[in-house]
Amino acid sequence: MKRSTSFVRLVLVVIVLLISAILMTACWSRHELNELSIVVGLAIDKKGDKYNVTVQIVNPGQVSNKQAESNNFSPVVSYEATGVSVPDALSRMTVKAARQLYYPHLRILIIGEDVARSGISKPLDFIARNREMRTDFYLIVAKKTTASEILNMYSPIDPIPANNLYTKLETSDRLWAATGKITLDKLIQDLSQQGKGATLTAIEIEGNPSKGDKITDAVNVEPEVILKYTGMAAFKRDRMVGWLNENDTKALNYLQNNIVKTTGTIACPDSKGNVSLQVVHSHTDIRVNTKNETPAFEVILKTEQDITDISCELDITQPETLAKLNKLADKTLEEILSRTIHKFQKQVKADIFGFGSALHRSNPKMWHGINDWDKIFENVNITVQSQCTIRRIGTTVQSIRSTIKK
Repeated sequence: MKRSTSFVRLVLVVIVLLISAILMTACWSRHELNELSIVVGLAIDKKGDKYNVTVQIVNPGQVSNKQAESNNFSPVVSYEATGVSVPDALSRMTVKAARQLYYPHLRILIIGEDVARSGISKPLDFIARNREMRTDFYLIVAKKTTASEILNMYSPIDPIPANNLYTKLETSDRLWAATGKITLDKLIQDLSQQGKGATLTAIEIEGNPSKGDKITDAVNVEPEVILKYTGMAAFKRDRMVGWLNENDTKALNYLQNNIVKTTGTIACPDSKGNVSLQVVHSHTDIRVNTKNETPAFEVILKTEQDITDISCELDITQPETLAKLNKLADKTLEEILSRTIHKFQKQVKADIFGFGSALHRSNPKMWHGINDWDKIFENVNITVQSQCTIRRIGTTVQSIRSTIKK
């Protein structure tokens, strides 16, 4: 009996020791908040043959302080350093930053155009390898300015510039087809995928840049400078080769099934004015024809749209009127997609849409026999067919304009 009791006690002691060991080692890598500089934004530019890196760090005392705007203290602090590589520049930054840089809360990474055109694989290698960095932050490209200047622009809506860039991209991606949110994982996947180039959303400064880096501009009703997402940057392998304008980006998102919601306009069929349509559902199917030596593609785009505005006299109670609007919507979408595809076939000469990937999936044997897909892509035949359905006309049957005239 005593031997049994002693054994039970021994087992209990071992269990307690094991639990204690687990609890004691659970926080071995813990950092106190007052020992860290929380990085929310990162900008990478070129400076000669070196990299100029800027980090944006949250100032916790000012973010939590309700009187932060009135005491003229910034809610964020930026540090900048130059090095032969991104990690070298960040290491040199430690002589300026009072605390250890902490990356798990990174929201946005801005790449300068000069970096994008010279190749992004080298500066992004450190980002991808760093175990402290999550991969759900967004990457964008600075247009007509430096990445550092974009990062340091204040916003009247959000006291933290990096947060403003993040939420603005989230909103525009959901409601407007002319942007796209790309995470690090998505970018790496696109760069390594056969038959498809990568893209990143572009951003530029609208207004006087010298005014936007002052916190006082953020309190103006009409800010003198605004950051605006404007199309995308196109890449061939890891080098940027051109810009996508608004319609190009819309076409890309239609082709890649990235549309959540967006709005477009068509001309009224028999009078002056426009009809605004909101796309509420979109699906694109790329069909591959490999009967001949050179592949051919047929793009089938199906959309469901709602009428949101009419600025002409139009009787939409008539079935023939809706049929005309459907036809005009189809023609508009077919023109947008065809124009963009032709531009990237003949001018940019890069397949950012994924036609090569579609061929790879459809006929691996033919794909593996191709040495230079971008060269073949220049001359492949691609047709676009739109099938639009206007499903809702809104709560008002006739336009207000036609009602007033009556």
